[in-house]
Amino acid sequence: MARKRDSKPEQKKLESEKSVSRRNFLKHGAVAGVSAAAVGSSVGEAAAQEAGVNGIKWDYEADVIVIGSGASGMPCAIRARDAGLRVLVIDQNFDVGGKMLHSGAQVALGGGDPVQLRDIAGQGDKEGFIKIAPLHKPQDMTEDTDFLFKDITDWSVLDVAGQAPYRHNERELHRAWADNCYGTRQFLMDNYVRFSRIHGTHPTSGISRARRATAFLMLGDKTDIKAGTVTRQDAGIPGKSSSHFAPRIMGDGSKRVGPGAVWNGAALTRCLEFSAREKGVKFMLNRRMTEIIREKQFSGRVLGVKASYTPRFNPDTGAHLESLSQNGNVDERRDTITIRAKVAVMIGSGGHGANPQFRSMFYPAFNEPAFVSSAWALLGPLGQDASGIIAGMRIGANLSGMQQNLSANATYHIPTRLATRDSYTDMHPGHPTFPFRRSTGITLGTSSYEHLIAVNQVGKRFYNEMDLAKRRDTPVWPGGPRVGAPKHSLQHVQCDWRNCSPNWVKQMYNYSPALDAAMAMNEGSQAPHYYSGPLWAIFDSDTIERDGWDIKPPFTADNGYFFSADTIEGLAKKIYARHEFQRVPLKDLKETVSKWNAYVDEGSDPDFGRGKDAPMHRIDKPPFYAAAICPVWHDSYGGLRINGKAQVVDMDGAVIPGLYCGGEASGGGQQHGLGRALVHGYIAGTSIAQERA
Repeated sequence: MARKRDSKPEQKKLESEKSVSRRNFLKHGAVAGVSAAAVGSSVGEAAAQEAGVNGIKWDYEADVIVIGSGASGMPCAIRARDAGLRVLVIDQNFDVGGKMLHSGAQVALGGGDPVQLRDIAGQGDKEGFIKIAPLHKPQDMTEDTDFLFKDITDWSVLDVAGQAPYRHNERELHRAWADNCYGTRQFLMDNYVRFSRIHGTHPTSGISRARRATAFLMLGDKTDIKAGTVTRQDAGIPGKSSSHFAPRIMGDGSKRVGPGAVWNGAALTRCLEFSAREKGVKFMLNRRMTEIIREKQFSGRVLGVKASYTPRFNPDTGAHLESLSQNGNVDERRDTITIRAKVAVMIGSGGHGANPQFRSMFYPAFNEPAFVSSAWALLGPLGQDASGIIAGMRIGANLSGMQQNLSANATYHIPTRLATRDSYTDMHPGHPTFPFRRSTGITLGTSSYEHLIAVNQVGKRFYNEMDLAKRRDTPVWPGGPRVGAPKHSLQHVQCDWRNCSPNWVKQMYNYSPALDAAMAMNEGSQAPHYYSGPLWAIFDSDTIERDGWDIKPPFTADNGYFFSADTIEGLAKKIYARHEFQRVPLKDLKETVSKWNAYVDEGSDPDFGRGKDAPMHRIDKPPFYAAAICPVWHDSYGGLRINGKAQVVDMDGAVIPGLYCGGEASGGGQQHGLGRALVHGYIAGTSIAQERA
């Protein structure tokens, strides 16, 4: 089970930060002095150290250092390698892929990209995997880059919360993004990624056309990236097991591709990884960039990076976690090393969703360290920690788009999954990081919330449970009032004031402040942090039977996020004693349950309006249960300011020579997910190659 946190959890040293001594490293037979030639250099390690640049002794050198192996880092690495550059990717985690591996692989590009054109023509894929007809009419997908650019900078579009997703997008950045969508989609397909039929549009990827396609593989007798196949075991067995190949069980793709297709981030990540390794990209995993080295702190060229050793170990066995593929890995275990970048450093280290101090700049109430970013178990305690952004700031980089965290419903929300801190993902046993979460969690539909009450850290209800996990709709295809658009997407008029007129906003406004209520100060909030504290779903044995919940392992575990007791008082005591972030007793829980039962008998809920929207049920049959409700910060927006070439710029708007960035580490773009990051990586790799030329 999880251990109780001390009074200052943010100061606790992470287990994964323990380094392996050089003596122990040599004892186990690894080669601590891997030469710089291991990353493609023509000089050995000693020569690289003796040469020195600006008085710095370098342990390694490459033409291009890519920080992070996710959706922006991987395309950049491959693109630069295609241009003949020596590329080293470093990643703080033990395996490649970052949050891309955890994703749904839903890539919304557009502007007449190759998959749109394929579906417009009614064609299939070259391998013949796609067996279904296009899901959209040609007019639903027909556009050019000018139309796409206008769509993604349309100031008139609002969501149902009155937020403007595209109004503050940087023009140069999004012009470049639109112009490179075609090239990026083709690049991905040239590097073994297979795409489904176009189906709708991903959130904040424009409203006027269908643009989203999902990466997929086909079930087969063996996992073979070149052939496009994956075994059922590697794809994951629904309801039972994940795998090292796919942390999340790959979904059924029959409706988007045809029989035997499966999809999610593994279909995107593992294909790009295979291509990168095949082409000679080198990987140094378990290596976190801690400093960007520049000629002078605020001037001159970026020369390289300093990076620390960040291994991860199985919390049950102590075994060192290792990547699925080893080809091209550089096994370096010294505490700290310096790596010279002869041409460029690219920051693709991810966002700030797991850094409470950083994210609270945008939402002060979300400083609660109990709540993490999505893919928490997969990425580990150093994932999504804003390290790349902070390192860029320390050498003079500007920031952009910080306010855009407030304009996407996917940024922070309450998932419907209970009883696990890692609430965004449905990872099952079978992946090396499952022991960190210990439970898959109890996955509910929003209607199942009628069977519970939700309480804060002192045991008081704080909102109507039926609205707790609802997320506001985003203006996407096919448009219409439900998502905040007056008209169907094909009739949407770009940059028309009527789309955001006060009369229309009054009609469509439908913001739910459930998460705001969940994160509010309460009687247990104490200075100086005023943490809102953990949240709990309270229910009884009748709930289990009535709604058919499966609470057996692996859906729950003795992990400090699920408890049962024969009395409400006993339940409150267990939570306080054994949950790592429960800082105060749940002093009001017994009274809250008694009051709720009285409301059920009366048939109304005067506190939060329950009763009309769903049946109400007493909580009175032991055993009683408590399952953690864990809000999550999923995507993050705002980061280093970049131009249309993915170059990082300083406070004066000047380019920082040799420094590039993309994805969630960059700012200026209100676009959810993979489409933004993949194009940024493609642009960065292209720009780096041109710089070398």
